[in-house]
Amino acid sequence: MYEVFNVGKTILLDGKPLSLVTPAGVEGWIEKGIPHSFRYDQVRDPLDGKMKYRCLYEKEGADVPFVLVSDPDEGDGRVVLFDCKPDQPPVFHQLR
Repeated sequence: MYEVFNVGKTILLDGKPLSLVTPAGVEGWIEKGIPHSFRYDQVRDPLDGKMKYRCLYEKEGADVPFVLVSDPDEGDGRVVLFDCKPDQPPVFHQLR
């Protein structure tokens, strides 16, 4: 599974929709040499109400950013949230 587009509730960033991407999707971009970048923003965790960080990706040629989600085949398919802002991208292959 590479790029998963949200078909339920829409996830927004500054009022604009986000697409979803799994770690395998990001690895696919890396393997194909597709230019992309990442950054973190802070959001409130809907489960515990605490502020956490999510990873956003911008991919060359895409009109909307992507938010990192767990693979629905291996997890719950939710947005991946971090308690502390990571120093590295969550997908540990060398980003191009």
